[in-house]
Amino acid sequence: MRFFNTFKNTGKFCVLKFLEPLVRFKLKRTRPKIIGVTGSFGKTSTKEAIYEVLKTRWNVYRSPKSLNTETGLLLSILEQPSGFSSPLKWIKILAGAFLNALSGKAHDFLVLEYGADKPGDIQYLISVVKPDIAVLTHISSVHQAEGQFKNEEEVFKEKKHLALGLNEKGIAILNAGDKFLKQLDEKLKSRIFWFNSTHGIYADNLNDSTTGFSATIHMGSQNEPAEFKVPGTYHIDIFLPALLCGILNGISLKEGIKALKSFQLPPGRMSIIPGQHGSIILDGSYNASPETVKQALNLLKNFPGKRKIAVIGNMNELGKQTEAAHRRIAQQIGDWLDELIAVGELAHITADECLKKGFPRSKIKILLTPKEVGEYLNSKNLTKGDVILFKGSQNRVRLERAIKMIMADPEQAEKLLCRQESEWQKIH
Repeated sequence: MRFFNTFKNTGKFCVLKFLEPLVRFKLKRTRPKIIGVTGSFGKTSTKEAIYEVLKTRWNVYRSPKSLNTETGLLLSILEQPSGFSSPLKWIKILAGAFLNALSGKAHDFLVLEYGADKPGDIQYLISVVKPDIAVLTHISSVHQAEGQFKNEEEVFKEKKHLALGLNEKGIAILNAGDKFLKQLDEKLKSRIFWFNSTHGIYADNLNDSTTGFSATIHMGSQNEPAEFKVPGTYHIDIFLPALLCGILNGISLKEGIKALKSFQLPPGRMSIIPGQHGSIILDGSYNASPETVKQALNLLKNFPGKRKIAVIGNMNELGKQTEAAHRRIAQQIGDWLDELIAVGELAHITADECLKKGFPRSKIKILLTPKEVGEYLNSKNLTKGDVILFKGSQNRVRLERAIKMIMADPEQAEKLLCRQESEWQKIH
C-alpha cells in the first residue's frame, strides 16, 4: 500500500509539473478575465449561475462539473476531463492538454472553481492561476478529517487567500451574511462588493413554492422582481453573486434575472425530480455537511406535501466533530417529519439522537446501503404528494443509486443524477 501511494503521488506530481507551464502559456496567449469561486459549499452552483449570466453577452468557458483540485483546475483551463485511474486516458488527456495550450480558442471569461481539502490548496492554485474576480460563498465545518482542517478558522484562513491574492485592480465578491468573510472588510488590496447587504446587492420578499422561489432583488436604486426554478430560498446565495458579476461586466440587473429564470441546479445539489406514482424527490445526494443538511431539512419541512420522508446519509470528513455533528442534525427533526431513513454507519448516530429526544421509533428506519433504501421505498407504495429528501456525502453512501430506483423515469438518470459516468459506476 505504501508503495502504491508513493507511486500515485509521484504520478500526480509529474502530471502537475507537465500541466503548469501549459496553463501559464495558454493564459498568456489568450488573456481571459478569470473569475474564481470558492467556499465551503455552493461553489459549483454559483459557478454555473455566473456562467449563465455572463454568456448572454460574452464568450465564456467554465470548469466542467466540480473539477476544482490542483489537477482538476488545470485540466479545466486546458479543457480536458479527468482520467481517473486509467493510464491510457491520461496519455490522451495530456496530449490534448498540450494541443489546447498551443491552439485552443480564446474566451473573454473563464469561470473556475477553487477547491481546498487541506491547508495550502488555494495558495497553490492561485500561484498558477490568479483570478481577476474572487467570489467567496460560505465558510463552515468541512474537510476536518486527519490531515485536513482542524476547525472553521483554518478553513477560513485557507479560503481567504483567493481574495487576499487579488491586486488593486481586482474585485472581491463576498457574502456579508457570513461571519468569517465579514472580517475581510477593509483588509484587501482589491475593491470589495458585498451580497446579502444593503450596501451591495440583496433580496427580500423571498417565498418558496413547489416549483422554486420568488424574491425582489435590490441593487442601489434598482428593484426587480425575480422567480427562480430552484427549491429553497437559501439558494438566493448562488444568484446574488452571479447577478453582481453580470452588473460589474455590463449586464443589467434585469438582464441577469432573465438569464437565470430557467436556471437548473447541477445534479445532486437539491434538484426536484419526479418520483414514482406522482411523488417528488428532493435530490441532495452529491454531498453533505452540517450546514447543508440543516438547509435541506428546513426545505423539506416547509415544502408542500402529504407525507415527508428524509433519507439522511453519512456526513464525511468531519474528524473529531463527526459524532457531535451527526447528533446535532436531530435538532432539525420534529413531528413534521413522517419518517427518517438513516443510511450508513454514521447516520445511525442521528437516528439514536432522534430517539433520545422523543421521535417515535416506528418512524425511524436504519439501513446500510442505497440498494436497501430503494427497495424499502418501493415497498412503501409511494403516492402523489409524498416528498422524499435525499442528503448524504458521496463516499461509502451513494444515495443517487437509491434515487434511480424510485425515479418516475430512470432512463433520465444519466441527465438528472450525479456521478453517472462509467468510472463512478465502478466505485462503491
